[in-house]
Amino acid sequence: MHLRGGIALIKKSMFSYMASRGFFWTLTFGWMMLPLIYMFVWIVAAGEGAISGFTKQDFITYYVFLIFINQLTYPTSHWTVGDQINAGTFSVWLLRPLPPIYEAISTDIAVKVVCLPFVFLFLIVVSLFFKFKLTIDATLVWLFILSLIMAQVLRFMVAYTLAIFALFVEKIHALLRTNDTLIFLLAGQVIPTVLLPDLIKGVSNFLPYRYMLGFPIELILGKLNSNQIITGLALQCIWIVVVILINRVIWKKGIKSYTAVGG
Repeated sequence: MHLRGGIALIKKSMFSYMASRGFFWTLTFGWMMLPLIYMFVWIVAAGEGAISGFTKQDFITYYVFLIFINQLTYPTSHWTVGDQINAGTFSVWLLRPLPPIYEAISTDIAVKVVCLPFVFLFLIVVSLFFKFKLTIDATLVWLFILSLIMAQVLRFMVAYTLAIFALFVEKIHALLRTNDTLIFLLAGQVIPTVLLPDLIKGVSNFLPYRYMLGFPIELILGKLNSNQIITGLALQCIWIVVVILINRVIWKKGIKSYTAVGG
């Protein structure tokens, strides 16, 4: 029942967003500009040399992957769910025979289905222009896919968990912006996490943000040894479990105090 209902929700959301795909492609283009700018900065800084083992080609490869993975893992639910709760329309989700998280998941998947073709086209143009090259160990591909799946789950669950804080408070935008800022600083967007100063790198290695973006890219680029890969995958699993447990606690307490206004 839940599987069929989830697929139906995805189809409904996808058809709705396809009608406005020009709008979503424009948003996506804007989101991809910032990583592209940082790529320009780092390839100029590297020149013909290297920065802590990162060559010009490494930076090109890193940011091509970053643009793709950021679009693949970016959760729309952390804004829409909170808005639905504050507007009172979250009550409609509660009346459905599916858990409310299915609505968030279906929206997330539908947006990605609509936007990814444009992302692929953009990355093909960038790759051709900068002569993108990638040489990887075949054994790393499967580990990369595994880490990418867990990065998607972790980023979505963190976003959804923060969003349902709206069950307690009226405005959560400051909390969501703080989360986006931490991802920007510690997940490898502005700078690859392996290049961060030691103190900040230690914080990044402990918190979940690196494992949403930077870790899968560093893995596929071969910048990590076997111990670092095993530790990273283990921390992804641990953070997923921790966030899910926190989510359940917040949900159980929040739904008891939820009162719809409007709708």
